Amino acid sequence: MAASNDFQRIKRMVKASNPYRKTVICQILVASVVIYFWYSFNEGFIPWFLRRKLPVLEISSDVSPMIYFSHADEDGTNIVWGRHINSRNALEEAITGDIDMIQSDVILKGQDTEHQSLFPVMARLPDTSSELTLDDWLTEVRRAVNKGVKVSFQSNDAVEITLQKLKDSKRGLLRPVWLHADILQGPHGSKPRVDKTRYFKHIKRLFPECTISLGWTTGTHTDLSLSGYSWDGVLDMYHAVMDAEVQQPIVISVRSSLIRNSVPQIKWLTDNLKASVFIWQEEGERTAAEDLMHIAYRFAPEKSYWDIHNKDLSTYLKKNRNKSSPKLSPYAKQRDTVLFRPDAWLKMGLYMEHHSILPSEEALVLQSRAVYVLTKTKYRPSKLISLNGRVQFLNRKNRDVVPNETGLSIYLRSTAYTDFENIVGIKCFLGLDGQIKISSSHLNQEFQKSMRFTPGTSSCFRFAVIDTGTEITFQVTILHDCHTLESVMSMNGPKAELKLEVPRTVGNEMNPYIVKLEDSNRVAVFDELHVKHGNFL
Repeated sequence: MAASNDFQRIKRMVKASNPYRKTVICQILVASVVIYFWYSFNEGFIPWFLRRKLPVLEISSDVSPMIYFSHADEDGTNIVWGRHINSRNALEEAITGDIDMIQSDVILKGQDTEHQSLFPVMARLPDTSSELTLDDWLTEVRRAVNKGVKVSFQSNDAVEITLQKLKDSKRGLLRPVWLHADILQGPHGSKPRVDKTRYFKHIKRLFPECTISLGWTTGTHTDLSLSGYSWDGVLDMYHAVMDAEVQQPIVISVRSSLIRNSVPQIKWLTDNLKASVFIWQEEGERTAAEDLMHIAYRFAPEKSYWDIHNKDLSTYLKKNRNKSSPKLSPYAKQRDTVLFRPDAWLKMGLYMEHHSILPSEEALVLQSRAVYVLTKTKYRPSKLISLNGRVQFLNRKNRDVVPNETGLSIYLRSTAYTDFENIVGIKCFLGLDGQIKISSSHLNQEFQKSMRFTPGTSSCFRFAVIDTGTEITFQVTILHDCHTLESVMSMNGPKAELKLEVPRTVGNEMNPYIVKLEDSNRVAVFDELHVKHGNFL
């Protein structure tokens, strides 16, 4: 009887617990659904709107690959690139393989044909279509959270549509996203297919959180020994970025076969843009190991990325990346002794002209007569001290030479130099009209001596000024080659030399050297400028 009562009691309890159990199950199901949608929407458990408030956890599309990939160890040689991933098979291999950055090209389907549509596909011209659409590409790369991406625009038409789709997928692209375009015509290259103004405008409006990769169109040539990125080309790139007021991280993309004669230009550009450099090698193209070592020597590991197609060369680079100095060309080592050192000079003049004086460890660019530089150290006249340099004048405004004005002035024994119009001292003038002159500048006693020479077509000169205390010697060598690596060596070109005895009334106390451009219609590029000690006379 007691057992029967116990059984009935348990049965009543089970029946009573059914509503409670149903409630618990419903709550679990609802919670599961909420968690699923929360995780899907926020791409994780942390709310997306809080990620920006948590710096330690913040990952956005402009994150550096050096930070995102822990194995990079702040060295760009440790990042693996996959190039032209424009098919389904190539994309699958890149996602499942050891590639870190997936680089794919985008055009519109039927690009440049009568069948061109508004449908982006992953292909590289001259191909006009692909089995892999941009939508499918985005679907796959969003699933591969451990991969960065680089989208290379092959046409102007594809830019806005592609960026809109990237914007729509933004929360699924919380990894390094690089947007690349060749916006300027470069060595042996064709006219760029992407308009730089529209490119910057669309990025700023649609997908601003990214790294902007910029390059020049390039081509092949039977002899690249004299080729390279010109000073005009890098100045065009500098002004394109500055005019667009780009705020994103910047990478300058350069071709390995054109590096040999371009290190000063590219280093100057990246220094002034606070950009990194990306060195890529064309398939089947030869690149000298010592040329790569020159880049590795000049650029910090965390500021240089490498996509070297030749595996042997890539292995050599990684092995010797941090001990590149012994692997350098002797001409590259020679440059160490003649470089412009920004920390040894002061900037003077009208500072409101922001782009008028642009220094770097590789070169100094002067673009206005209202600004100039002077040595921080003062020097007493001595035959053991000289100011030496190499200057190239660029006629970017296509203006005629103005006699006695278009050129460069070097001031010695200056006692007043805060007013760029009234620098007091002795002036050595190098004119593009074929004149060198030594004269007084706002001194109580006037004196002048000049001579003429035949200027070369390159508008490039090497100069030296020696002030012994009683005599000034001004030497100018006319150079026919100032853009190759070998041109750093002394050349036996035509030389003009002018000497002037200094009046005893001119003081010879310690004063700085001053270097000043005299015509704002020219740009003066100094890739050598240094004070040299030694016995010259």
